[in-house]
Amino acid sequence: MTTTLHPKRWGILQIINMGTLISTLDVGIVNVTLPTMAEQYGVSLAQIQWVATAYLLTMVALLPFMGKISDKWDRRNIYSYGFLVFSAGSMCIALSDSFLGMILSRCLQGIGATMIMANSQAMVRQVFPDHERGRALGINAVVIAIGTMGGPALGGILLEWVSWPWLFWINVPIGLIAFVLGLRWFPRVKNNGNNTSFDLLGSFLLAGVMFLLMLAAEGSKEQGFTTSIVTEAIVGIVALIALILYERRNPHGILDRELFNNRTILVGNASSFLMNLAQTATLIPIAFYLQGQLGFSTWMTGVLLILQPLLMGIVAPYAGRFRDLYGGYFPITSGALFGAVSMLFVICFPNVSGLAIGLQLALFGIATGLFHATNNAEIMSAAPESKLSLAGSLLAMVRYMGQIAGIGLATLLVGHMGIDGGGTGETSVSMRILFGICCLSCLAVAAVGRTMPRNKPLSTD
Repeated sequence: MTTTLHPKRWGILQIINMGTLISTLDVGIVNVTLPTMAEQYGVSLAQIQWVATAYLLTMVALLPFMGKISDKWDRRNIYSYGFLVFSAGSMCIALSDSFLGMILSRCLQGIGATMIMANSQAMVRQVFPDHERGRALGINAVVIAIGTMGGPALGGILLEWVSWPWLFWINVPIGLIAFVLGLRWFPRVKNNGNNTSFDLLGSFLLAGVMFLLMLAAEGSKEQGFTTSIVTEAIVGIVALIALILYERRNPHGILDRELFNNRTILVGNASSFLMNLAQTATLIPIAFYLQGQLGFSTWMTGVLLILQPLLMGIVAPYAGRFRDLYGGYFPITSGALFGAVSMLFVICFPNVSGLAIGLQLALFGIATGLFHATNNAEIMSAAPESKLSLAGSLLAMVRYMGQIAGIGLATLLVGHMGIDGGGTGETSVSMRILFGICCLSCLAVAAVGRTMPRNKPLSTD
């Protein structure tokens, strides 16, 4: 296995970070504009939610398919042109004069984001040697944290001064600059996956599964478990079982056998699923609890919620650097253990106070900072050269699947918090059960992590 030691690799990382930033910012930045958009287009809150959902659904449905395409064709061009498509989608959103046009433009923007996200991890693997990969992905994790916590905040600030279309206009110059720099700087490498066949049926099945599960999870946040949402979830689960059975017989399936037969990739993706489930499932009730039961203002709630991505962003580069020097075993295992311990502040305290919530958020932020960059580096280092984009896209898809599962779990156990404000003993018990399940998820990651090899990355590939 060889990795090109590109002289401009740290500059290339900044282009990759630009793609990460705009794609993560646009997940949250749109939420603050929804009431204004609903009024302008004359639609209901349930209808305007499709502006946010369409973007996520497009990415989740297309990620593995786009990864497969990128491994067959020129990854450099697909990644670079992703910025161009994203910019075009952003421009169309800003110019949309109808609700349907807005939704279609948001899907176009999602296609561009998918082209970027399916290849960002692969590009890091392509230009960084193994002994620098953790550091690079740690820096990328900082950008993810900034995008995650900065989207709603930036949107709220900008709306004080400009109209909502400008939230999308700002993507256009960023995307165009990244497009030009990508074509100039990204290395042109002949991909080795050109002779593999496309799994069109598997791709359609996977897209359908993710569409139905995502739709059910998003709808359950607003409506609870209605008959239609339960039906969507059941059909999605049945389709997932059918997909797994089909893929077991397909040597060139979208759920690639070579990737999932690799222990590091299989364990890493399973661990990522559980950690993302725990993160999403616990964040959802915390905001309701702080404002409903503890009476915190929205400003103070926001300050506490920032603790998690802030500490993740601080810890991740150091965790990545540690992995490059000594291997990934310690940060992955200790991160999972930190995550498990953080749940105890809610499970064990007699009264779940604002201090307990703050400690939980801070400690879990450290946990994710230790875990994610290191785990991503281990997965991408273990992926075969011919399937880098597919490995990266499946990792992103697993992250979304964990978030979807977390939404469903939180809705099942504490979905009534938004109605009753979280002020009953029953809610307190259900919150503790939820955090207990998430604690067990983190402990499972730590237990599995102990079986991983403790090899130190090579100083040269």
